[in-house]
Amino acid sequence: MKLFNIFSLGVLMACAFSSCEMKKELTSDLEESFEMGALELDVTVKQPVSNSRAESNVPTNDFPVVIQGTSEGIEDVKKEYNTVDGVPETIQVPVGNYNVSSHTPGELQKKMDAPYYAGNTDITVTKDIETVANVVCKMANSRIQVNYGDEFKTSFKSWTITVDDGSETALTFTNEDENPAPVYWLFGENVKSITVNITATTTSGSTVKDRRVFTKSDASENYEDVGDAFTGGDAIEINMGVTESTTGNVTGITINANITFENHEDTVDIPIGPTPPGGKVTLNLPDDVTYSKGAGDAPASADAYIASEAGLDKIIVTIVAGNDAFQAILVELTMDGQSFLSENGGVDLIDNSDFGNIVATVGSQAPTDGCKEYTFPIGAFFTFLDMTGATDPGKSHEFHITVTDKNGNEATGVFKVTINEK
Repeated sequence: MKLFNIFSLGVLMACAFSSCEMKKELTSDLEESFEMGALELDVTVKQPVSNSRAESNVPTNDFPVVIQGTSEGIEDVKKEYNTVDGVPETIQVPVGNYNVSSHTPGELQKKMDAPYYAGNTDITVTKDIETVANVVCKMANSRIQVNYGDEFKTSFKSWTITVDDGSETALTFTNEDENPAPVYWLFGENVKSITVNITATTTSGSTVKDRRVFTKSDASENYEDVGDAFTGGDAIEINMGVTESTTGNVTGITINANITFENHEDTVDIPIGPTPPGGKVTLNLPDDVTYSKGAGDAPASADAYIASEAGLDKIIVTIVAGNDAFQAILVELTMDGQSFLSENGGVDLIDNSDFGNIVATVGSQAPTDGCKEYTFPIGAFFTFLDMTGATDPGKSHEFHITVTDKNGNEATGVFKVTINEK
């Protein structure tokens, strides 16, 4: 058995050696059966204008190279080199047509933290002539930069922003990084628009949502060499800001975008496209209120602005009492048979006649089903609050509001009232 194993091993080694020799012979025969030509390689990087401002030269010495035969009879001719530095000064190949390619080391990913360059060229190698393959590698991904203004960072305590190109993956930014680095993003084929979605929570606890659509062809400047789809080399900048009322309250979010095209120096604006119908719910709450009982410093009003182009479907209000006296009132208080206590589901203000009677005292009325905007006079409840005295130490009366529109879009927020002893 031992002799048999040794014999078998010898046969296998002989076969393997014979196979290698045969492969070498076949390759040699292939090259010898064709007239030979010489190929010289030159790999360079062409940067977008926006990148070249900061980085003048990109070394290509570590770029891998593939030389692939494409004409009839030499499709099996393929030469691969791990780096440009490893390519001989002159490469001998059978005459014919070839595609020569090179790229940044590694694979191109959907999201990267650096530019990825790639390029290829078709050449024809002829006998007795040294052919130069000039491979120009261009940026394959696009640079996306999100910026937050100082007012934005001070107005919101948390946020989630997504940049959606319609693919299975969206680019996400959160408040965990207040100064995000540029992201290099691979757009798919024929992506003409991106959608920016944001959900943010103000320092006072209100939730603000918004959505903006940016279409490349809407850019304020167009060039003949620039197509309608986002491509490698585009540099996109998205800037986040806030809008405020005359009293300084945050009323919304501003989202602006601009783009620098690969071969053009000017940075141009991309105007905001139309917001998809019913694409957002607006819930702007007043700043939280603190005042002293009987001191005359209570605000005259406190209004929440609610709106949706799709029409309002529900405005659910639940209240958390800041003291036992107000809790006792909430246990007994119902409006159209609904309770403000969260465990009972809250009160829907839409077409609520009892609620309408209360706000009528401040010249308002209940919102109606499908209305597109409503100003909720939360101050109408201050009478109840004043009756119950100061809030317990460390507590506030909390009005939790959830708004849903006819398309199922939702916004939530919390308004707090703290009452101190005089």
